[in-house]
Amino acid sequence: MEPAEQGGFLEVGRLLDASRPAPRVNLLLWMAGLLLLVVLGSTLAGNQFPFARNAVALLSLLAMAAMIGGMSAYSVYILGRYRAEQRQVEQIGEWVQLRRWPEAAVAVNQYLSSPSRNHGLRVQALVYLASVLGRWHRFDDAIAVQNRLLEEGMLDAGAESAVRVGRAMAMLREDHLFDADRAISELRRCPAAGSAGLFLVEIYRDVKTGHPAEAIELFEQKLTVLRDGLGHRLADVWALAARAYDLLGREAEAQKAFVNATLLAPAGELFRRYPEVEKLSGRYQPAPAPAEAA
Repeated sequence: MEPAEQGGFLEVGRLLDASRPAPRVNLLLWMAGLLLLVVLGSTLAGNQFPFARNAVALLSLLAMAAMIGGMSAYSVYILGRYRAEQRQVEQIGEWVQLRRWPEAAVAVNQYLSSPSRNHGLRVQALVYLASVLGRWHRFDDAIAVQNRLLEEGMLDAGAESAVRVGRAMAMLREDHLFDADRAISELRRCPAAGSAGLFLVEIYRDVKTGHPAEAIELFEQKLTVLRDGLGHRLADVWALAARAYDLLGREAEAQKAFVNATLLAPAGELFRRYPEVEKLSGRYQPAPAPAEAA
């Protein structure tokens, strides 16, 4: 059993609450205030006790040096903690990119189980959490994470578009068709509307809801945009197009599209992502495996 499938692991509600940054006392501000008090106090003491002015000045100088040193040490400590947390989130991102899902699941669960020191790093970790949940088909949990990200309003335009695309795809996978249509409408209004991600979602919706002609029309119109915007995920588009052609009885075009899809991604991975595409298994031949290097 994969880690993310185990009971009690990656409990979304717990991670969302536990990772919320806790209120922190700004020690640097307190130290600066205390330093100001020391300066004022030494000035007043020197004025009231002229005979002890040199001793007061020396003690004040020592106190200020100690406090400045303490502030510097604390700043270095805080910076070190931030960089360690940043490396932790970057490592999660690398594992997601490499599709090392068990390692990513364990790391993101560990990171989000305690308060984050930085809102931006927490947001990025939550994006990775949604990816891990989607990998194990926990789409309702992924939607909950994506909704929280959108509600907190801490995403830039590009990240917001990506989260909205992922949420719409998860809704379609869970057959929340009404919610998916509403999510697609919201996606059209966001700054990155018209993106390749939006067209992918719309093609998937049309295939899933039995409108293959509309899927093919959009696919053929937007293929250049899809090719430029999706990278290796263009395999998803070709796979969905293959299913749409198949539903229309256009078998030669379905075969060609299926070959193009499996040139970019393994057939098994495409079947895992899209149950509708799995119906092509055994009916169409995937791209031949590359010959092994001599």
